[in-house]
Amino acid sequence: MSQGVIARRYAKALINLAEKDLENTGKSLTALADVYSNSTELSEVLSDTKVSSQIKQNILKSILKKIKVSKLVDTFIRYLLAKRRIVLLPNIERAFNLFLQEKLGRIEAGITVAQEISEVTVGKLEKAISRYSGKEVTVKITIDPAIIGGIVTRIGSVVIDGSIHTQLNQIRQSIIRG
Repeated sequence: MSQGVIARRYAKALINLAEKDLENTGKSLTALADVYSNSTELSEVLSDTKVSSQIKQNILKSILKKIKVSKLVDTFIRYLLAKRRIVLLPNIERAFNLFLQEKLGRIEAGITVAQEISEVTVGKLEKAISRYSGKEVTVKITIDPAIIGGIVTRIGSVVIDGSIHTQLNQIRQSIIRG
C-alpha cells in the first residue's frame, strides 16, 4: 500500500475524531507538521529505529509542550510514533487539510495568468468560481508569461484553459491537419 493511501486513512480517522473541533485540530496538526518538516534532525531522530522509543517520547513530549497542540493531536501523534508512522506526518497533514476544506465547503482554485492582475479582478474570479463550484473559494494566483494571455483555472482535477497559448496551438494543429 502506498504512503499516500495510508496517510489519507490516518487523516480520515483524525477528521472523524475531531468532529467538534475541526479547525483547531487542523491548526495544531499543521503547526506540528511544520516543525517536523523544517527540522531534519528531529525527523531523523523520530524515524530512526536505533533510537529508543523512550527517548523519542521524551523529545516529542517537549515539542508538544512548546507548540501547545490540542489533546487529540497530542494523542494522535504519540500513536503515530508508537506505530512507526511518524514519517507520514506531512502527508497526513496535507490530506487532513484537504478533507477539512471539503467538509467545510471550501476549495482552492489555482489561477495562472500572463501578468499581474488587480485585486478587483481576483475578487470577480473568486465570485465566478464560487458560483461555478457552489463552494467558498480561495484563489492562488500564479504568473506565467508563457501562456501569453488569457487565464488557466485549476479547481481540484478540473482544468479550464482559456490561454492564448493553448488557442494558438489548437489553431496550429487544425492547420496542420488541413
